Amino acid sequence: MNKGNKQSGQAPRLSSGQAVIIPVTVLMLIALSLIARATRPVKTEAELARGLLSSKQAGALADAGSEDVTYRVKRAKQYNTTEYVLLNNLIATTTVSTDLITGVKTILALGNIDSRIRQKAINLVKGDQVEFNYGMQVGAGGLSMANTSSVAGNIYSNGSATGDGNTITGSVVSAGPTGLIDNLRTSGDMYAHTISNSTVGRDAYYQNISNTFVARTAYPGSLDKATATMPISDAQIAEWEAIAATNPILTCPYSISSGTVILGPAKIACDVEISGNSTRVTLAGMVWVTGKITFKNSPTISVDSALGSNSVAIIADNPLNRNTSSNIEIQNSTTFTGSGTPGSFIFLISGNTNAESPPPGPMGGGVVAINLQNSANGAVILYSNHGKISIANSAQVKAVVGYKVAMANTAQLIYNDGLESALFDTGPGGSWNVSSWKETQ
Repeated sequence: MNKGNKQSGQAPRLSSGQAVIIPVTVLMLIALSLIARATRPVKTEAELARGLLSSKQAGALADAGSEDVTYRVKRAKQYNTTEYVLLNNLIATTTVSTDLITGVKTILALGNIDSRIRQKAINLVKGDQVEFNYGMQVGAGGLSMANTSSVAGNIYSNGSATGDGNTITGSVVSAGPTGLIDNLRTSGDMYAHTISNSTVGRDAYYQNISNTFVARTAYPGSLDKATATMPISDAQIAEWEAIAATNPILTCPYSISSGTVILGPAKIACDVEISGNSTRVTLAGMVWVTGKITFKNSPTISVDSALGSNSVAIIADNPLNRNTSSNIEIQNSTTFTGSGTPGSFIFLISGNTNAESPPPGPMGGGVVAINLQNSANGAVILYSNHGKISIANSAQVKAVVGYKVAMANTAQLIYNDGLESALFDTGPGGSWNVSSWKETQ
């Protein structure tokens, strides 16, 4: 028998290298198993982090949609019952519904990112506030300033804004593609399609500029500012007139020339004259005059102290004649005061529309809706969204809103911060207030 042959049935022996590989392989398998187990929580945490990020992004998207539509509602801008708001190439779906009984508007915004859904709901209730964000707001008729007249506050004009080197302590906007600012001096910014012959205290935004000094930065090629809506609508004024009409005064002609009189709410169906330096008229509510209102010879008009921080409107509006009537004239040293509580003002509102009648229309726009002369002053706001307002001599007012405005001599407008949200004594007002803001399922 050959001794070199292996005996039958004997298992083959492993080499030393093979003996090492087997335990190493086992150890590697065990290690991989342990690593897989160890990385599983990390993977889970990563997935949770991605989900949390998507959820937060969906929440931010829903917030953006609800805030966008809320802004449109509060600013009386156009919106649909369903809006799609784009943010960083993502879309928030926003719906607006109104409760027919309570009048509450509900804005529901949905954000959806990677199937992470977040919903935000804002409820808005109609308030009795009107927001005045500018010292002067002017319609398409534009603003003209002469002599040493001045404005302490911002100006927003849908038409031109021109002067004679007059000073504005604030910024000036002349909106639209025909916007023009000419010969004015500001401590703030200027925004207009064309700026000429002016001095800008800060930055200038324009398409065309000439003969103008800019103290800080010029921005040629800037987009034109959009025209702005007036803060008090015709519908709101009509609602205030309806409140005044609940207490008609039938005595005509109507005049107050002495003594102390409490007036309002009241509708007076004729011209009204209030005069005399001993005359004190206290306004306890809205007053609607279907004719012309004249203040002269130093009367004092005030808001009833019981109304606190609320304001009151005196409205001149004859629906049958808004061309040559429905105007207000303030002469001499007429004084207007609030209730004694900060934030209380008197609004003089004219329904005259003559300034919107271009030649050869009726009167060619020559009738003045509100004519403020001499040293009339105080807590008074002039408002005529379709008419011309003229302010002269040493008159001082808190804010002016007119389709067309002319300032001359030493007239001053000194904007009062409390006008940002002026409250009225009654009625629906012009604002929407947030009553609740929450996340929904």
